[in-house]
Amino acid sequence: MKRLLAAVALLLLAGSAPAQEWHRSEPGSSWTYTNGETQSLAGPREFAGQQVLVLTHWLRGEPVSEDYLVYSPDGIQQVGSAVGGRTLTFSPPLLILPAGPFSEGSSWSGSARVDGTDVTVTSTVTGTRGVDAPAGRYNAHVISQVTETGSGGRTAVQLYFVPDVGIVRYVLEDGTVVDLLETNFQ
Repeated sequence: MKRLLAAVALLLLAGSAPAQEWHRSEPGSSWTYTNGETQSLAGPREFAGQQVLVLTHWLRGEPVSEDYLVYSPDGIQQVGSAVGGRTLTFSPPLLILPAGPFSEGSSWSGSARVDGTDVTVTSTVTGTRGVDAPAGRYNAHVISQVTETGSGGRTAVQLYFVPDVGIVRYVLEDGTVVDLLETNFQ
């Protein structure tokens, strides 16, 4: 169960790739963070009968998971992931980020069945703040995000999202801050 939560949290913390101009969606783009993680976008590839983009999470040069994403006018949906040698399908897909723009108070949520477990993700934009990260200075939308499972698991994170860039900072429940170190956009 912890692996499932970790897999979902990784995508949600990720330098999420975008739908239209609001979200980056160019294969070959990557985001590197101060915790040693790099996320790279590739594709398209077929997954569960549809074309997806693949967001691979690398930790110190080793791939640790993949997220299968569909970009549409509604935003970014996660239809599956691969972690720990297992491929997981989300039914129905989870809305990760809606199409923008966002404003304070904007919220979205979704529930999916993943590997026999119910997962619910709820996100709320709590404001806009300046972020000074190694990759640059940004005005970011602050998104409070809670992931819960039917078995009682719960994680909360604060995401700092910048349109056409992605997540430039995330803050974990224990106060750990992970900043965007660099980007490589195609």
